[in-house]
Amino acid sequence: MTYGGAGHHPQQPGWQPPGPPPQGMPPQGTPYQGAPQAMPPQGMPPQAMPPQGAPPQGGPYQGMPPGAQPPGVPPRQQPYPPRPAGETPLTLPGWGAIPALLGVVLAAVGLFALKWAGDATFADLNKAIRQAAAGANGLSGNDQWIKIYFPQGVIIALALAAIPPALWSLGSIRSVKGAKSRGGLTKKSLMEGRTGPTRTMLSVLAGLCLLYHVISLLILTDGGKHLDGLGPGPWLLVAGTALSVAGAVIGPRVPGNAARRPY
Repeated sequence: MTYGGAGHHPQQPGWQPPGPPPQGMPPQGTPYQGAPQAMPPQGMPPQAMPPQGAPPQGGPYQGMPPGAQPPGVPPRQQPYPPRPAGETPLTLPGWGAIPALLGVVLAAVGLFALKWAGDATFADLNKAIRQAAAGANGLSGNDQWIKIYFPQGVIIALALAAIPPALWSLGSIRSVKGAKSRGGLTKKSLMEGRTGPTRTMLSVLAGLCLLYHVISLLILTDGGKHLDGLGPGPWLLVAGTALSVAGAVIGPRVPGNAARRPY
């Protein structure tokens, strides 16, 4: 059965006649004003709406320039001062610190804790040499050498061979400012980022101290004829000084831009 008379087809659900919509009707596909909005699919959380009276999106300080401090908010305190951009440490602790520190320990133990000749310690031997020199009418060149070696020469040589290589290999010179205050004879090269001259100088210094110990022990034992009479103390002192030389040669790590600068 049909409606509308002959020649009219039955209207299907959702069918609309062609042509523009009647006046006052929105175009097809446009929701009516006041129509309920579409709900999100099942399982999706509804869109959060700001509570009534909340400030607009973007915060109460929207429009402030970047980096500006909002009024009433205390400034943030940085726990450490900012490091200058692009500053690379000149030296850092390196593998040379291992033999350098071990050398300090061995040399100190050999000097102060172990026997030097028979049952005599370094202090006993020093006292005997002082007494012999005071009662002698004249001292030969070798005797003068030994008198200077005990105790001043030993202690000075130990300090020069042990302390600078240990500090150097631990990366104690980190910046140009540190090189300016502690660079010594190689201050200019360190301020330019060149660590080679400092490495060479400290290695030669520790090597000369090692040579001084060896020559003094040879003179003490009559040209090496009585080396077997020495105790473990002087041998450990020589071994510790040799490790200090190795620590000075290996030295610290040279990172970043400093590593690419020519020596």
